[in-house]
Amino acid sequence: MRLAAILLSLVLALPAQARPLTGSEAETLSVSVDAYLEAIGAGSAEKIVASMPPRILNVFAGSTGVETSKLTQVLTEQTESLMKGTRFSNLAAGKSTLKAEDGVMPDGSTVTWVLIPTRFTATANGTSTINEQPLLAVQEDGTWYFLRVDGPERQQLAAIAYPFLAGVTMPESTVRPAP
Repeated sequence: MRLAAILLSLVLALPAQARPLTGSEAETLSVSVDAYLEAIGAGSAEKIVASMPPRILNVFAGSTGVETSKLTQVLTEQTESLMKGTRFSNLAAGKSTLKAEDGVMPDGSTVTWVLIPTRFTATANGTSTINEQPLLAVQEDGTWYFLRVDGPERQQLAAIAYPFLAGVTMPESTVRPAP
């Protein structure tokens, strides 16, 4: 019995296995990523917030005591305010070599997830920067949702909503002046 427990703990400690996206996953992810980047380029706060994973919104709602619909409205207003005066261009996502992973939630449901490298230019007050950051894509109930995981706070939020991400090392984000 003790050997079985040791083997089980070793198996659970192994990292998740990346796999190629299925044809359907790759196709729907590509279309969804393009729509998400288009929403950013157009400054559509409503579409950006609508693409956030529902589990993330539920974590926010639970921690703030605000119902999800009101929270969505507040996040949309805040996103709109943050984007005001900033122009986003040259939006791109590295979609050619993506690998999927399947994470198991505490309730036993499976969530497919992918880390997508993104790059864009942000211009505000006459200054342009090139931003490279990871984008977490999660597929639940056949829909892809997105969350920037460009720092420890966002990575921690992702791990609260998706516990299987707690031990995942995410790529660093970079911001540098545009030439």
